[in-house]
Amino acid sequence: MMNIVVASDDNFVQHCTIMLTSLLENNKDDINIYLITQGISEVNNNIINNIVTKYGANYFYICINSNIFNELPMPDLSALSHISIATYFRLLIPTLLPISISKVLYLDCDIIVRKSIDELWSTNIDNYAVAAVYQIAEWNIDAINRLKYPFSYGYFNAGVLLMNLNYWRENNVSEKLFKYLIDNKNNIIYHDQDALNGVLFDKCFRLPCKWNLLTSYFRKDILEITEKVNGKIIENNMDYKQQIVTEIIDPTVIHFVSKPKPWDKGCTHPFKFEYFKYAKLTPWYKFAVNESITFKVKQIIKKILNKSPYFHIKLNK
Repeated sequence: MMNIVVASDDNFVQHCTIMLTSLLENNKDDINIYLITQGISEVNNNIINNIVTKYGANYFYICINSNIFNELPMPDLSALSHISIATYFRLLIPTLLPISISKVLYLDCDIIVRKSIDELWSTNIDNYAVAAVYQIAEWNIDAINRLKYPFSYGYFNAGVLLMNLNYWRENNVSEKLFKYLIDNKNNIIYHDQDALNGVLFDKCFRLPCKWNLLTSYFRKDILEITEKVNGKIIENNMDYKQQIVTEIIDPTVIHFVSKPKPWDKGCTHPFKFEYFKYAKLTPWYKFAVNESITFKVKQIIKKILNKSPYFHIKLNK
């Protein structure tokens, strides 16, 4: 039985539903879906329940009091304005789920799953707290400096997180994460992801990039991204970047991490239409980008001049 955990509120529930639809369309095994929320409307809850049960999966609704997160930092950055307090809900997963559940896969809502994730679910993490995909980004070193741990461990993205709940419970990981967030409030930018890296940097199993292909991985200059300290390259990750270039041709898990996202005006991600492909299978399809004529003209000009920052990838229909 595969145990999937998601967190959402009414503001993001349509994207949560579309992500779950993509997951269940491509994964027909026995699946439990756990939604953690501070409360969503009955209408929205019924939409999710109907989608999940239509595919034969089991749906569990977990409502929590979000006041317990009031002391945690919520950085006021425009690039992160789409992130709500719900991002912290995953920190309580080991205490919210039955003790009999020892492993879960947490998925962010701004994800599309295009293939089977059986291989991911089968990953052995007995000796780790989590498994995640490591980021390739020029700001990684700045993040690691802020969080004060060795460069060699890298920085992982927490949007796809395979969690060893036994390890979390036995080592009081949730409590350590809350303490870390409060003690380092002034150093936190990327919310719980910063805390997860700061506390679990040496207890994270590195997953292949195909399980969490970030928006930046589709950029034409991905092979040129390096991690530097004082202008000196300390990490090139060329083998990993070559793996990324191979995987983005026919991606397994797409993570729309940065704005504009597929539902935003101005999104040029080469797989933005995968989002709408699965949206068509939900009541949320009418929630679409209302692009102005001016914007459409600009996009046509960009294509003609080939100024898009992303690879041009043609999908097989």
